[in-house]
Amino acid sequence: MTYDPQPDLDEGLDPEGPSAADLDRFGGAFVLCPECEFEVYDQAEVCPRCGRALTSLAARKTPWWVILVTAFLLLGLALLFVF
Repeated sequence: MTYDPQPDLDEGLDPEGPSAADLDRFGGAFVLCPECEFEVYDQAEVCPRCGRALTSLAARKTPWWVILVTAFLLLGLALLFVF
């Protein structure tokens, strides 16, 4: 089965909701997809309807070197304005 980014809304989605096994596995918390407003599990990484990634940017860790470079740039700008 290939991934279809625009599936038929009546095809492949269970109108009765999640199974008991899914609720036991993922819990009962849901969020709305910001793209298509489909209700998905709060632990889902991708919306099953539209394929949008649901992981937030805040959940990702910033690499140490980005913080270091930003600190040096801000320090350089501060020194530029002082002198």
